[in-house]
Amino acid sequence: MIDNALHQKLMAIADMFLSVPSEFGLYQVWPKVKYGLHISDDREVKRLTLELVREMLTRGARAGHYDDPSSWMTYFEETTPDEVVARIDHEWDALGSLPSIDDICWFEYPARELAMP
Repeated sequence: MIDNALHQKLMAIADMFLSVPSEFGLYQVWPKVKYGLHISDDREVKRLTLELVREMLTRGARAGHYDDPSSWMTYFEETTPDEVVARIDHEWDALGSLPSIDDICWFEYPARELAMP
């Protein structure tokens, strides 16, 4: 559980990411936690980043990955925020470090419709 002041700061970061339609990577999210909130312990950075990701997913962001750089994002099969966060958590553990540009996932807000016109 996080305290109210820290929770409010995480919500402000979520507001920033979700303020305009956009696409962003996990590699862009965790630095906002680490450096924006001055968190030095990488385990705490991960924990708080996953809380932030859960909030953004709850607000309508979608997570996925690119099969190749020229394609649209393929959304994760997991559909609930908790399922997506569990997948990211598992892949982050397997990575063993803070994610970089091609690691784990990207987010899209709002998510595009999968059907093409």
